[in-house]
Amino acid sequence: MSQKKFLQKSVHALFTLVIVATVLGELKRFSVAGIDLLPSDLLIPVLLVVWGMDKVQNDRTLRIGKIGMSIVVFLFTMLTVYVLNFLRFDTGQLLSGFANLGRLGLYAFLSLIGFDLLQRDEGNRFRNLLVGTMISSALLVSILGFFQLKYFPSFFDLELYLEGWDPHIGRLLSTWFDPNFVGGFLAFMLPVILGVSLYYFHRQKTKKSLVLGAIAFIVLVAIYLTFSRSAYLALILGMGTFTLIKSRKLLVAFVMLMVLGFSFSERVQERTLGAVDSAKNLVGLNEQKPMDATSQFRVDSWMIALELIKENPIMGVGYGRYAQAVNEQGMGIGLEVHSSTGSDSSLLTIWAQAGLVGLISYLAIVFVAAVIAIKRSWKKNDFNAYLILGLLSGFAGMMIHSFFVNSLLFALMMVYLWVGLALIDEK
Repeated sequence: MSQKKFLQKSVHALFTLVIVATVLGELKRFSVAGIDLLPSDLLIPVLLVVWGMDKVQNDRTLRIGKIGMSIVVFLFTMLTVYVLNFLRFDTGQLLSGFANLGRLGLYAFLSLIGFDLLQRDEGNRFRNLLVGTMISSALLVSILGFFQLKYFPSFFDLELYLEGWDPHIGRLLSTWFDPNFVGGFLAFMLPVILGVSLYYFHRQKTKKSLVLGAIAFIVLVAIYLTFSRSAYLALILGMGTFTLIKSRKLLVAFVMLMVLGFSFSERVQERTLGAVDSAKNLVGLNEQKPMDATSQFRVDSWMIALELIKENPIMGVGYGRYAQAVNEQGMGIGLEVHSSTGSDSSLLTIWAQAGLVGLISYLAIVFVAAVIAIKRSWKKNDFNAYLILGLLSGFAGMMIHSFFVNSLLFALMMVYLWVGLALIDEK
């Protein structure tokens, strides 16, 4: 095998390995210089180096799509805000902030690298490999979640609550250790899987369509068993977007499944009605019924973020410095808690840390991606159109999900979000 072919295959293998590594979730972290890192944290720098070697030796053309340009602007903005907040940092905060910013940049580079590789793709082999890997990973996470629910239904049994994880009981957590994050991820992937399945169905490739349909059903059941209200919202918006645009029959079927799911589970009824009561309390329609504990915790986290934004609305407090800034304000948050790096809202987290300029630059990525996705999928019937419509629907679900969970900045989720943007921006 020539060196050129070896480098190309190595880049493709590393890229797909980053996606596969998310299946391990939180099962294993590696301590490097006192920092706990996920497998993907270690693999992405290696991918970046090997991709750079391939570019230098085999292909020196710089390729950045429209979404890619908005990502570059976002990263430049985040770096600028970090530098302008320089005097706020002590030495330790300076290093931890830079490490967090660097981590965000590395994950964002998945989109830039992915776009470059897709542009050099021959016969859509790499595209198909990416899509297949993403779907297979969602299936594996779902199946592992069933095993976890069967054999480890409570984190009290595993004593993982001692490490800062919430002791969820009787909920599908899978290897991600959190029903909200894993539910959001699967809700993101479900329209993608369904889109590819529908493409093969319309092309009369029944076997492929049925296999993907079965995978979609497995993923749907896994989402249901998370009992996550934020995941349910993401599912409703994502699938609602997809079915409204592509198939009204599927919309009717989806609504029927939702009604059945609500009817068969007292726990789903309890959590759904609890969310409704909490929402009414929040807007002042029913102050007699207090918010449930989960909703109150989320609202409290929003209030903390809004206090930081009020103090530093334009430039933020500095990326990666959220918990320290909260403590300096005397609001208190445990640095050992897994949710200490941000609010229970991704957009509030970005605004609090990078200010209004950072928030606008991030929303610009969302806007550009939405426009491109709509143009590339509207009234078209090729594979890319179905795939991109699925991604567009998944992103719609994730945006509502990110109001309740910091999912847009969660490392395992970011792999799929940034790769998804590369697939939308492909050509």
